[in-house]
Amino acid sequence: MGLFFSSSKKIDRDEFQKALRSIPELSDIERSYAEGVFQNALKDGISKEELKKEVSRLRRNSNDPLDPYEVEKLKKKLEEYFK
Repeated sequence: MGLFFSSSKKIDRDEFQKALRSIPELSDIERSYAEGVFQNALKDGISKEELKKEVSRLRRNSNDPLDPYEVEKLKKKLEEYFK
């Protein structure tokens, strides 16, 4: 019998899109942008580590359409899937 850790959970594309739609502060353009940023990670599902990496990248990019408040809302919403 193998050991399974909660960190093996991944967010799939449907869950990701559902999370985006549940954040009323995001416009359609911002949702599309976020989906584009996470596109590669979504191919196999987003792990908790990948989420941290992509959120960090969003925070550093001051030219993207998401402000720090929206990035934090997205992070919190997606982290709910790992609880």
